[in-house]
Amino acid sequence: MFVRGSKKEVTTLAWPLAIGMLSFTVMGVTDTLLMGHVGTDVQAGVGLATTLAFTFMAFFRGLTGGAQSLISAADGAGDRVRIRRAAGAAIGVALVSGFIAAVGLLLATEYAVPSLVDNAAITDPAANYLRVRAYGLPLTLLAFGLMSSLQGLGDTKIRMWASIAGNVVNIGLDVVLIFGVGPFPAMGETGAAIATVAGQAVMLAMYAYRFARVIGRPRRPSREVLRSAIAIGLPGGTQAMMGTLAFMVMTVLLARVGAVHLAATEIALNIISLSFLPGYALGESGGVLVGRYLGAGDRDAAARSVASARTVALWIMGACGLFFMGLGEDIARVFNPDPEVAMLTANLLILAALFQVFDAAVMVHLCALRNAGDTRFTLLVTSLASWGVMLPTTYVLAVVLGFGAPGAWIGMTLEIILIAGVTYRRVTGLRTGRVGRMDLLLGESAAT
Repeated sequence: MFVRGSKKEVTTLAWPLAIGMLSFTVMGVTDTLLMGHVGTDVQAGVGLATTLAFTFMAFFRGLTGGAQSLISAADGAGDRVRIRRAAGAAIGVALVSGFIAAVGLLLATEYAVPSLVDNAAITDPAANYLRVRAYGLPLTLLAFGLMSSLQGLGDTKIRMWASIAGNVVNIGLDVVLIFGVGPFPAMGETGAAIATVAGQAVMLAMYAYRFARVIGRPRRPSREVLRSAIAIGLPGGTQAMMGTLAFMVMTVLLARVGAVHLAATEIALNIISLSFLPGYALGESGGVLVGRYLGAGDRDAAARSVASARTVALWIMGACGLFFMGLGEDIARVFNPDPEVAMLTANLLILAALFQVFDAAVMVHLCALRNAGDTRFTLLVTSLASWGVMLPTTYVLAVVLGFGAPGAWIGMTLEIILIAGVTYRRVTGLRTGRVGRMDLLLGESAAT
């Protein structure tokens, strides 16, 4: 039996999430790695396209994920009816979001992408990749709605198995469709996008099967449940959109500096994702426990869950940072044999070692606050840090002073340090009752 909120309980929930997230991210890593062997410009284009796709998904994923907080709290309170209603809200929001996101991304591909970078060698592959990915967004967001519902109940192993299966499909099709095998012609970036969508379709099927077995038939959400899910999800989605939009602006600035700086940044981000994802998994598991124990009325356990998740995340990400510093250039050459790209990537990984230690705390704090329903605060803090610190610093250092990608990474590091400090103070309110929207998490059953 676990001590509530202990490191053991957090880690037990987190390790399947870490493997699942790692496996899913390998989809993007595989695309980036293989595109490097097609050409640096194509690799940069796919990196730009991936950022744009995440920008369009970010808001809707955050909006859909609001129901997860309700499900975690309802699970702690033992309210089975509210769980099924919140799951119904997650599915409904995901379906509507998927179609809106697909239309938006298609329009952006045709009208916005050509104006982002004045280099057709980068924008043409980006557009080819995005046209295919856009049609897969309804599948992606519906899968996210099902997955977040299951995750709210602490069912994290399904994310691991679904991600592994989807990744196997993606890698197999990547090799066949990017380079051409047998009767299949070489499709380059278009083939990479088709492989990714196929992998996501496999994940959707597995989530749907597990959802039917664990939650059963979802119930039509009441107005209160739908309103509460959106009240938590809307600021969360806006926060995610603002963050990814800021990152997209940074990407565009680096694309104007040069393809080498953009490719090096994309490679470095893919490399540090190997430690980022375990950290984020610990944040997610800690957040699920925060919601569960707030619903059960045990604030001490909720606060202990945050502290446990943060400690383990710091251990893992700190150790990985030292590893990347020592072997950065060797790892970078696997992604791109160009010595200029590899050297720049190695320099970025030195900055990443500092960056991700603070990011470990940030991920845990933001997940905890989201599951406590405190998404308005996280929206304010992250938006001010991204747009008030990171982007101005990036513009001055990377563009005006000509430091390129290292200047952008200094900006990101300052942003993360600021968020870590502010959110640390905020999560201390979980224990005292200053933080936690119980009126949204439990609705009519909330304690007065």
